Amino acid sequence: MGESDVRASAKVLGASAAVAVLLVAASGMAQDAAKTPGKTKSACNAITEETACKAKTSCRWIAAIMDEKTGKQKRKAYCRAQGTSAKKSTTPAK
Repeated sequence: MGESDVRASAKVLGASAAVAVLLVAASGMAQDAAKTPGKTKSACNAITEETACKAKTSCRWIAAIMDEKTGKQKRKAYCRAQGTSAKKSTTPAK
């Protein structure tokens, strides 16, 4: 019986070591992800007036959406950055 207790203890110790290694690796990856900066918001997001938004060529104005039945506003109007659309070539592929 003594030999089986040693084997069981070794299995538990091995499993604990594996869990510890995984936790250290996961926390290291989480720290790396926190260091990388996300997308910065455009200057267009700060504009709240339609005329100021339309004055900038890099921005476009998104109009408010009104509910026809109730007359209440579903979505506020806002300014956002103009998307850069990748134009597809008109020549067919061979």
